[in-house]
Amino acid sequence: MAEKKKTETTEEMVEKVLEQPTQEETTEQKGPQPIGQLFNTINYNNMEDLNNFINDMTPDQGLYILVQAARASQSRGSFGMEETETVSKAIRVLTSPSGQPQDVSGQPEVKVEE
Repeated sequence: MAEKKKTETTEEMVEKVLEQPTQEETTEQKGPQPIGQLFNTINYNNMEDLNNFINDMTPDQGLYILVQAARASQSRGSFGMEETETVSKAIRVLTSPSGQPQDVSGQPEVKVEE
């Protein structure tokens, strides 16, 4: 029986890209400390790494960044109750267990009470 190939999550892919050793890291014993953090989850060690990540961003990484931005914004108190509920549902829809983003084309349905 063939073995299942393990697929990486988007978070693992982002961390892998940002943690690739630079020339400085391979020559140093300790490695540099992060100079910044995006959305309380992604550390970067220098501006070149950050710029490379931004310039080479994949759709999966973009989706991951949007979800993390929404979570960080909510934890900082940026949303009201209804907005938080809506963002939470959108995150669940986009990060469904199937691994594939759902089709979110079209206009949202708005119900008006009469």
